[in-house]
Formats: sequence, structure tokens, C-alpha cells
Amino acid sequence: MIPSREDRWLAGWLLAALLTAAVLFVVNAAFFHYTGISYFPRECWWLAFVALDFAIFGYWVRDRAPYASFVAISLSFYALTAAVMGVLTTAIQLTPFARIDPALARWDARLGWDTVSVLHWVAARPALRKFLNLCYNSTELQLVLAPFVAALAHDRRRLRIFLYAVVYSSFAGSLIYYFFPSSGPAGIFRSPDFLAVQRLTHLKFEQVHNFIPVKTLLGGLIAFPSFHVAWSVLVMYAASPRPRLFAAIVLLNAVVIASTALLGWHYLVDLPAGILLALAGLWAGELTHRRLSRACVP
Repeated sequence: MIPSREDRWLAGWLLAALLTAAVLFVVNAAFFHYTGISYFPRECWWLAFVALDFAIFGYWVRDRAPYASFVAISLSFYALTAAVMGVLTTAIQLTPFARIDPALARWDARLGWDTVSVLHWVAARPALRKFLNLCYNSTELQLVLAPFVAALAHDRRRLRIFLYAVVYSSFAGSLIYYFFPSSGPAGIFRSPDFLAVQRLTHLKFEQVHNFIPVKTLLGGLIAFPSFHVAWSVLVMYAASPRPRLFAAIVLLNAVVIASTALLGWHYLVDLPAGILLALAGLWAGELTHRRLSRACVP
């Protein structure tokens, strides 16, 4: 079965991400010799098999169940995107450029945002802090469920645009980090209210660039732009066909977006950057869908 034009387009972008990662690995090996940690851990080897299983099923039932085939192939690309971005993330951590955190902190100060004071205010309210953490940590589960929500709405356009947006925003956000790396407020400000896991983001950057072995994936990697914020916007887009679910998802992700700054994971300026990243991905996804759909019309 010959892959559709849209499938070939997605495969091309994922191949471009892998080639970009390969170039960054070669540049590091030739000039900088940093060592990091794999963001494609052995525990996630099954993603490749999930992608393969969905793809085989999708192409097998294409003639008998076109929509089921479309959903299965889209889910295979979604799983494959997670795997490919794990490889690209492993490569971008080896960035040779200096952190832009001091500039981000200055921008926050000009906006009147005091991270340390906000952290202390939140920490003094344990119930609020627990609630914000619970919402913040829901993002990964929402990302897993988002394509299924779009699929159950029987909206081919929305599911495919969501997938394009995930690929585009992940690729673009990763490149932004490589050239303008950031590790979050815990690497700039001193406060006992930061969680230990938040300090790991900065610690890992320092370990990579001082040739110290990195031993944990905890703490994340990218502060600017906020991927949590971008993902929240994309999840809201995926849920928009179902009004009641959409309303609940909007409320949840409004809290998620606020929590990224209130809990000290991100600078305030990371939030609009994350929103713009997601909106740019959705805009590019819409353009791609229109162009490829027109190309398929006889």
C-alpha cells in the first residue's frame, strides 16, 4: 500500500528531525565533546513497536475501514514523533551556546514579576501548591489522550492538524533551545522554596558543559519557550469539538499554564513564548493540511 501524500510529508519531517539530531551529534563530537544523557531511555523502546503496530493495522484495513485506518496511521506517527523527539532532545542538550537565563530574568523584572516572592507566597499555602502541582503533572497524561479525543470526534482535519502542530512546535522549540538554551529560574534565583527536582534542570546543564556525567532525566530540559504551555494549547485544540470536555480542558490548562510560573518552573516570559510556539504550529499545520488536501483533489 502506497503511503498518502500527508503520510509522506510527516515522515519527511521526522526524517529531517533525525538528520538534524545527527548533525548536532557530529558537531559535538568534532568540536565540543560534551557528554549528556539519553532522553530516549530504554524504558521507551516500545514506542517504536507501538508505531509499527498501528501503521501495519492502518494500512491493512485502509480499504475496509478508511477512518479506522486514518486514525491508526495518525497514532503511529504520534508515537513515532515521541520517539524521534527523544533523539533530538538528546542532541540539543549538547548545545555549545551560553544560557539566556539572565536575560529572561531581566525581562521578568521589567514586567514586575518577582519569582522568589511568588514562590514564597505559593509555598505558604500548601493546599494551593499541591493543587497546582497536581494540575501541572497532568500534562503528560493529557498529551497521551489528546489524539484519541480528536479521533473520537471523527474529525480528520483536527486530528491531522494537531499532529502537524506537535511535530512543527517540537522541532522548532528544540532548535530554539539549541541556539538559545535556558534552564529555568532555579538556576538564577536562590530560594528554599524551589523543589529539588527543579534545581536538577540547571544542574544537568552545568554537568553537561563541565564534562560531569549526567545520571538523571528528572527536572526537564527546556525553559524557554515553555513546552508545558505549548502542549496545553495543543491539547485544548484537540478537545475543542466537544463543548463540555473543551470547557473542562480549558479550565484545567489555564491552571497548568499559570502553575508553570507560580511553581517556579518557568520565567513569566516563557509563557507567551509557549503560546506563540503552539499557535505557530497550529497555523503551519492548517496551511499544510490545506495545501496537501488541495493536491489530493483530482
